[in-house]
Amino acid sequence: MSVALSVIIPAYNRCSVIGAAVQSVLQQQLPAPDWTCEIIIVDDGSSDDLEQALALFGKHVRLLRHAKNAGAAAARNTGIQAASGEYVALLDSDDIWLPGKVIQQVAAMQQHGWGASCTAFMLVEADGCEVVAPDLSTRAISLSELAWGCTVSPGSTLMFRRSLFTKVGPFDTALKRLEDWDWLLRLARFEPLGFLAQPLARISPSGTPGPDVILPVAAKLWEKHAGSLDPRVRRKFASGLDVERAAAHYRDGAYLAATLLLGRSLLHAPIGNNRTANVVKRQWARLFSR
Repeated sequence: MSVALSVIIPAYNRCSVIGAAVQSVLQQQLPAPDWTCEIIIVDDGSSDDLEQALALFGKHVRLLRHAKNAGAAAARNTGIQAASGEYVALLDSDDIWLPGKVIQQVAAMQQHGWGASCTAFMLVEADGCEVVAPDLSTRAISLSELAWGCTVSPGSTLMFRRSLFTKVGPFDTALKRLEDWDWLLRLARFEPLGFLAQPLARISPSGTPGPDVILPVAAKLWEKHAGSLDPRVRRKFASGLDVERAAAHYRDGAYLAATLLLGRSLLHAPIGNNRTANVVKRQWARLFSR
């Protein structure tokens, strides 16, 4: 019986939480009796006892290792290269899938003819509250919309046909952040990204990179993509990159720099710029309520 679905879970010092991620995959209902699922975990140079944490799952998981930490992009590439399923799905080691994720997402992809898709998710905020994100309807998302930014959490909701990954190419290992946004922008040159509005994963944000990480990554993304975008989409892309820069400065406590970048984001693309407007409302409401 051939493998229908390969699930890729990168892990770096996450032995205390990865069990919940693996269990959430094993509890999924598969679309048909002849479907099988393989779980490939890529240990990205961890120093904790990941193998011991996975011992409970025995032959249900396959463990690959990097000798040194190479980043999420490299870990995902390693897992995908080893995958044998027709469909490939990504899951971060500190997140979980909710019941029905696989069967609903595959059904939507087959119904709409999507080669790749993401789903909505439950976002666990700093105060412990959960909100559904992003606020989008079930539909295809074009390059023009993806230029605003990556809001669909592909690290734990993305599913695609392995043949499509071969066409789009691997995740860019030179990008230490936003490598998922880069991949979706490349995907959208071939076909749109499908989106399913049901929240089918629970995401726990981890890692808050500052300007030292985000600014060079933003510059690299602009260099890679801006020249091939038409002027209208390029303005959206410039706006989206400024939101990422602003968020990095905000996390670093540089509120003036963040404010100026959000203003520039609106100047790039003032019409239809819901992402920047929402960031302003949410983040500055938190700041002034302290």
